[in-house]
Amino acid sequence: MGIKDLGTHNICLLIKLIHRLHCANSSAWAIWIRQRTNLACLKGELRGHHWEVLRSLLPLYQAITTVTLGNGKSTSFWNDVWFGDDAIADRFPALYTHCTRKDVSVSAVNSNLQNAFVNRLTTQAAVELGRVQLIIQQTTLDVDSEDIRQSPFSCGHGKLDTSAIYKLLKA
Repeated sequence: MGIKDLGTHNICLLIKLIHRLHCANSSAWAIWIRQRTNLACLKGELRGHHWEVLRSLLPLYQAITTVTLGNGKSTSFWNDVWFGDDAIADRFPALYTHCTRKDVSVSAVNSNLQNAFVNRLTTQAAVELGRVQLIIQQTTLDVDSEDIRQSPFSCGHGKLDTSAIYKLLKA
């Protein structure tokens, strides 16, 4: 009948809002939010049900975007796709289970990785840690530039095609 599922449509619009936080440099609202929260995990000074809902949708947003690193401050080390085709958490699951700081950004990990894990790593996690350390050594951050988000659902800089996301969620 062509009637939209309002719950799914709302999710699409909230994902668009998350995208605006990560991409819109000219938005006064986005600039204000960036000063009060860590965009890598959407945690910070802001409280309330709305922020909890946005935080719960962040994994979906991270699944439909990739990041070209700038300063690494708005990119989740574990959950964003910024090195290769998979998130680090998906590529190194044993190490991720040993991690005590799962909400950390790429810039924070780039300076201090050793204190992010439980004391005793399994053999597999230790092997994965060596591989992650190589990735970190290969990663160069540019402190003067912002991280850039791309998505197959982009329709111009800082905009998402919510109708395409709606179709994906309903498929």
